[in-house]
Amino acid sequence: MMMSDLPRDMEEEVLCRIPLTSLGLVRSTCKRWNMLSRCDHLFANKHLLAHLAAEAKRKDPLVVTMMNYRVELMRLDLSNEDDVAVVNSEAKLAGLDQIDVREIFHCDGLLLCIPKEDEYRLLVWNPYLGRGQPRWIDHTHNHDLLDKRLCGRLDRYTYGLGYNNSSSQYKILRFIDHPPIFVEFKIYDFNSDSWRILDLPTRPDNWNIKLDERGLSLKGNTYWFASEALNFEAICFLVCFDFTTETFSPPLPLPFEAFPYDTLILSSSSSSSSSPQQLVVLFQSGDTLEMEIWISNTIEKPNAGLSWNSKVFLSANIKQLIHPHYNFLRKSACFFIDQEKKVAVVFDKNARMGAATRDMAYIFVGGGVDDDGSSSFKQQVVKESAYPFCYSRACYYVPSLVQLN
Repeated sequence: MMMSDLPRDMEEEVLCRIPLTSLGLVRSTCKRWNMLSRCDHLFANKHLLAHLAAEAKRKDPLVVTMMNYRVELMRLDLSNEDDVAVVNSEAKLAGLDQIDVREIFHCDGLLLCIPKEDEYRLLVWNPYLGRGQPRWIDHTHNHDLLDKRLCGRLDRYTYGLGYNNSSSQYKILRFIDHPPIFVEFKIYDFNSDSWRILDLPTRPDNWNIKLDERGLSLKGNTYWFASEALNFEAICFLVCFDFTTETFSPPLPLPFEAFPYDTLILSSSSSSSSSPQQLVVLFQSGDTLEMEIWISNTIEKPNAGLSWNSKVFLSANIKQLIHPHYNFLRKSACFFIDQEKKVAVVFDKNARMGAATRDMAYIFVGGGVDDDGSSSFKQQVVKESAYPFCYSRACYYVPSLVQLN
């Protein structure tokens, strides 16, 4: 009997057992399966639920990475076994396998990709729905101001991806916040397929988001580090952009005192149906090079007060573990944690002086207040790199059925 002769319910049962990373191959094999997985919403939802149930039983979450300007899925194994690789390649993303990408942002299954060479378009894509679903978005630039004030640099924009919580309408925030030279905030609306200037109210605290800051999307909103504009001794804090009201929150506190010359990196706890996502922040002092990782309490609303766990999740002496002068850089490092195992893995380049030839994973275990205060440490080469200034990007990946109009 051929697969095409199977009853519909049996056919669906077989296809539901196909792993997410093999779905593209199956779609290319049979037109019927391709249509079923893409266009039949009931089946797609059934397959997605089966995938999420299988993922919940695994201890190695899926992450989407950009290394060497290419995007792919990887498995993050934080089992803390010496003979186990921490990062393992899982699958290429067929829709992006021929596109060089310099930045990625993830929000509820959607990827916003900033092409390396094409400075006039953005790409938004749902990898779960496959190759036929990318959405190219044309930029609109204020070339006069860019040429006069930022030497025409089209790569200085900061991006955020989120959605209106009342209508599930997806939007992109794009801005340059560089007072007094150039300040511009724009919103792209997927429904109207258009950009518009965002007229924000005056910020009474006179803060700004520095160039090269990377935001983190959580529950449809995006968070950034910020500090008082033009003050290099100012204390840093968080701000949140609410895509529903299209406004920024007041400054949100951090659980430590940090300054613009310190290293600050945002991440989130692993996406899980059994536990809510939380903000996670890595802090490394520019003076002592001591590293701390803190986890927020549950976030109910973007503009509500942000509070943090009273105990540091993990701390480490980077001078002893890596190098006496090593610091992670904001623009190049990203990290993940496993709360149960007390493990953190930080992705970064392998050099601070000279050519960086490898993308590295630095793994820290223990070092919390409930431990003896010490951290064990190991490192792994993730990829050889021919691009010393291609800074790796990585974030948790959770597939969804979000379709872009």
